[in-house]
Amino acid sequence: MRDQLPAAVSTIVFDVGNTLHHLDHAFIAANVTRHSHAVTARDVALAEYAAKAGVDADFRTRVAGVDATRRFSYFETLLAALDVRREAFEAIGAALKAEDQRASLWRVMEPDTPAVIATLRQRGYQLAVVSNADGRVAGSLATSGLAKHFTTIVDSHVVGVEKPDARIFAIALQACGAAPAQAIYVGDIYEIDIRGARNAGMTGVLLDPLGGYPGDLDCPRIRSLGALLDLLASSPAHP
Repeated sequence: MRDQLPAAVSTIVFDVGNTLHHLDHAFIAANVTRHSHAVTARDVALAEYAAKAGVDADFRTRVAGVDATRRFSYFETLLAALDVRREAFEAIGAALKAEDQRASLWRVMEPDTPAVIATLRQRGYQLAVVSNADGRVAGSLATSGLAKHFTTIVDSHVVGVEKPDARIFAIALQACGAAPAQAIYVGDIYEIDIRGARNAGMTGVLLDPLGGYPGDLDCPRIRSLGALLDLLASSPAHP
């Protein structure tokens, strides 16, 4: 069944970018408006689906590269979807790169995220993080107050392997002492997060906030982290 979770779930593993911490759409909108034309934060959020589609397409054709280089093309695709003038790409790209280096652009947290994560812990689930990142994930989760809830935080820069490679998921599962068949992974990009989790024997759940992901995907799909609480109602925590 497309929407079926394991009968009993022991462990929930989360992506960070656009799952626990979201891209700062307002910052990007301000820079596009400054260098090209007026756009809103919602415009940027919608355009980001084009960037995700680009990542998925690259993985399907096996030309995905690595996360550090993929980030540049991600922003380029996003800007193109916003109809940014090509001559403005360099100035906007430089501003985004500088700000991302100063303080990760994936830094906006939905107001209910701490409560959702705390509730999952209270229900008895073991929680973990697996993120394609640059070594700053543990620190950013500590700053946002979420780090204390996770048994392990696996950062691809630190461990030397990244999603969708099954090995990075296995690192987290081993740290949790969890069986893949009783673990789910929550992320926002199908080819990286859902297929990667599946390669590791886990069930993937796609976070699709605006309902803009194309196609009839073969995985559970939620619009918010809060919806995860209802989705898991039929799959009680299993020690």
